Amino acid sequence: MEAKLIEKAMYDYFKLVGKTAIVTGAGNGIGQGIAKVLAGLGVNVVACDIEEDSVKGTADGITQAGGACIGMYCDVRKYEDIQKVIQTAIDKFGTVDILVNDAAGCGGGVTVDTINEEEWMRLIELNLNSVYRFTISVLPLMRAKKSGKIINISSGAGITGDFSDPHYAAAKGGVIAFTKEIAHEVAKDRINVNSVAPGLVDTRMARIRPWEDEIADTLWHRVGQPEDIAYAVAYLASSASDYLTGQVISPNGGAWMQ
Repeated sequence: MEAKLIEKAMYDYFKLVGKTAIVTGAGNGIGQGIAKVLAGLGVNVVACDIEEDSVKGTADGITQAGGACIGMYCDVRKYEDIQKVIQTAIDKFGTVDILVNDAAGCGGGVTVDTINEEEWMRLIELNLNSVYRFTISVLPLMRAKKSGKIINISSGAGITGDFSDPHYAAAKGGVIAFTKEIAHEVAKDRINVNSVAPGLVDTRMARIRPWEDEIADTLWHRVGQPEDIAYAVAYLASSASDYLTGQVISPNGGAWMQ
């Protein structure tokens, strides 16, 4: 087949051209990778992050490459910021078709014996409650048009546990459980809700600890890149995954299997 015909078949298969996505935590790392990959597939992206300069850099890079992207400040713990992002997506692109809840933070290597309640609640608020807030804020729009894709970024820590930071593992496990519950509730509205639980990925957040042992336990013997996760998200955001909901995909290089 000619290259142009193959390219057209790919776009027809995914049906992402002209869709609009909100990607949280898009200033760097996995969120930035997701924003770039979706924009490259023809998606209008509203990228948001609490680090305003970083997310505007993400948007500038995408627009310079020929994509459509707006970079916005957003504290995903605050409803007023969430509503501003959603309204901007509607004003600029007409609707919201895809929501990617990626914004997250990690702990400081604490254990259940040393963590205090304030630190516990910090990550529950940032990593779990924010997913709830953004999801319920965008659902009325998706329900009204009987379509939508919600992809929640969890973590391998939410499946297997971790060697520290029990509040991170608890929040990410909660993201998976929330994903499955909401998938039940909104299936009648033809909204797909799935989760991606990455293994070790080369991000600023992951660089706070050594990787040697984790890489040795990975069948691919390399650290994941943000694009490895973004490609899984692109599939879940596309029409190719219309029969998939309430599921967890784990791009982890074979570090664990489920």
